[in-house]
Amino acid sequence: MTRTLPTDSILGLCFTLGGAAIFAHALTLTPLPGMNVGPGLFPAIVGAGMALMGAALTIQGWLTRGIAAEGEAPPLITWFAVGIVVATAAVTFAMPYLGFLVAGTLYAVVIVLMSGGRWPAALIFSPIATATIYYLFTLALRVPLPRGLMG
Repeated sequence: MTRTLPTDSILGLCFTLGGAAIFAHALTLTPLPGMNVGPGLFPAIVGAGMALMGAALTIQGWLTRGIAAEGEAPPLITWFAVGIVVATAAVTFAMPYLGFLVAGTLYAVVIVLMSGGRWPAALIFSPIATATIYYLFTLALRVPLPRGLMG
């Protein structure tokens, strides 16, 4: 009888611990004067969600540890995943110079095209989605975003 390492449980435990650490740190962030929403709200929500989903993955991995998977699992690293990581890294470095609106629109176009969308859909969807996110954060939540070229 061969014993397999419960990788889902280990990965879930890592996510649970990471989410708990994010949540704990988010609670230490002090609110800014005049702000209804403190800077720790969104990190706390993300950390709590990450910890809960990590706990669920840990439990699921533990319960299914002896069950053999049917068929071959898809590869973890694909060209699509590599493209997403590269595009995300590129937009992270470009955003301070180009600004959120320009960099976000270019990023959305790339993601739509990588996902199988066509140019017309990418050119219509991307600026609308980016502008919606920009105005949601800047006007509704009063979170400053990089202006870049828009100066």
